[in-house]
Amino acid sequence: MANFADAIEPVQDLGGAVSFPIGYQVEEASQTFVYGVPVMLSSVDGGVQIWDGATVARGIAGFSCEPASNLGSTGAGAPSGFSPVTGPGSVIGNFAANPNQSLAVITPPMVPTSDGYVRYYIGAPPTVFVAKLGTSATVTPVATTNQLVGTLIGLTKDTGNSFWYADTNKNTAAQIVGLDPRDPVGTVGGHVFFVLLNSVVQVFS
Repeated sequence: MANFADAIEPVQDLGGAVSFPIGYQVEEASQTFVYGVPVMLSSVDGGVQIWDGATVARGIAGFSCEPASNLGSTGAGAPSGFSPVTGPGSVIGNFAANPNQSLAVITPPMVPTSDGYVRYYIGAPPTVFVAKLGTSATVTPVATTNQLVGTLIGLTKDTGNSFWYADTNKNTAAQIVGLDPRDPVGTVGGHVFFVLLNSVVQVFS
């Protein structure tokens, strides 16, 4: 039963902070990821892209704070040093405000804009994240138990939607540190709290 995963979000800082570290980096071209999914930094140009699900060692930068803008090129619209700001601009384009002034454009009302960057919650400990529990062995949600605390898990993309879940069929990416108190113990597809393993984190805050 696919289509049970939802957004992965930060819920706690084990160091006692009341906020979560956020990364701000140019967005890789052609990205269409949604809020609350694992992302990585491209080894080619440093752009933020959806995690490939296979690179484990230094593979996950964190979890997206916002949806991607499907840019035509990496960091499109981003300012660079000693040059004018070329953004922000509409993610679907602008229309000419004056035919005699090519740079005079108007962004359509209520359209999201992008400056070429995208934000993500940095995945480094001590930030604790929450995700739904499932298994890729049968692509189904799994019931929570107290014995899960301390076990290693993986992260897998739901085949029925754009989100990812904590996968009990893997032990490569994260460790469960608690059960979400909003779900009674035994909830099928309940939420669990987890931290990424140090070896997996790509960017440390």
